[in-house]
Amino acid sequence: MNRAGNQIILILLLSFLTPKIVFSQVENKETNYPKIKNYFSIMHPIATITKDGKHFNFDGIYTVGFPVGINFLQRDKIAYSIEFAPMISFNDRASRVTGLLFHPGVIYRNIGGFNFLTRLAFNTNGRYGFTAVINRPIIKKEKVTYFLATPIPFRFGNDLPFSSNFWFSSRNSILII
Repeated sequence: MNRAGNQIILILLLSFLTPKIVFSQVENKETNYPKIKNYFSIMHPIATITKDGKHFNFDGIYTVGFPVGINFLQRDKIAYSIEFAPMISFNDRASRVTGLLFHPGVIYRNIGGFNFLTRLAFNTNGRYGFTAVINRPIIKKEKVTYFLATPIPFRFGNDLPFSSNFWFSSRNSILII
């Protein structure tokens, strides 16, 4: 197996093992606000769509992102969030960081069991735009909550055509304060 294949297998393995090794404080059952939660996530792009056509991840290159963020829960239905997400791309010859995304936004919480996030996007690769995210808690434990998320980024800039992506993300959220 080539080097890129080994790296992809390692990243996928880490994405499934990481949530199981995170420790945190026990969440207080009272609804005293504000609360602060942090999280770590792994994002996998599925497809990128531009006016020139579609590009699928694993089609000559593999890209993965590792968002880390803080959510400031204001009340049951709304929160603010700050996220940073380094993006890494792999091919048969090399791997490299392709950008760092600054991703602030608002979270509309507990809407029919889902959360809806609206984020601005500013990437060091010269692209900017916004991202809509739908996520849902899939496992709630005493110390951590695991989410599945579907981010849909819309990007402009850097002399490239407008693009939209479809991503898959797994996320764990931990109560800090």
